[in-house]
Amino acid sequence: MLPQDALWNELQQQQPDRLLVYSDEKVPALTLWSQEHNRTLTYVSTPEELETLTRFDLAIVLDWQINSKDADQILARIRNLHSHKIWLLSASNSQQPEPSLIGLGFKRERVFDDQNLSSYGYNLDSYNRRREWNSPKHWANPENWGKYWW
Repeated sequence: MLPQDALWNELQQQQPDRLLVYSDEKVPALTLWSQEHNRTLTYVSTPEELETLTRFDLAIVLDWQINSKDADQILARIRNLHSHKIWLLSASNSQQPEPSLIGLGFKRERVFDDQNLSSYGYNLDSYNRRREWNSPKHWANPENWGKYWW
């Protein structure tokens, strides 16, 4: 599978009405997709351009350079303020996932070995799975106060 195919699958699955693309260059295929599906597409290439933007259904980050200046802050801003779903394409020569992206809640989805690229995804809806032990049933039970000591 090619990165373009993975991106196309993500667009088909998510069907975003408002799409944010963080990239140095405009991608003709994304522009064409947004026109064909009557979707709003916004391109940005600097952190300053993010200042006036609101929320989007999906953010796509292309040609991401892990070692670039302020990379984590830009991603955290997009994640926290602009979109709860992000698809990211990163240059990666390692078989191990990028620790800074994992720390921001991203999951590595695919590795494109022939092109030294990896795709990562972030989705707030599936980021923190529900755990049985972390519920009111197991915590803060007033009927047990004073009965058990650890």
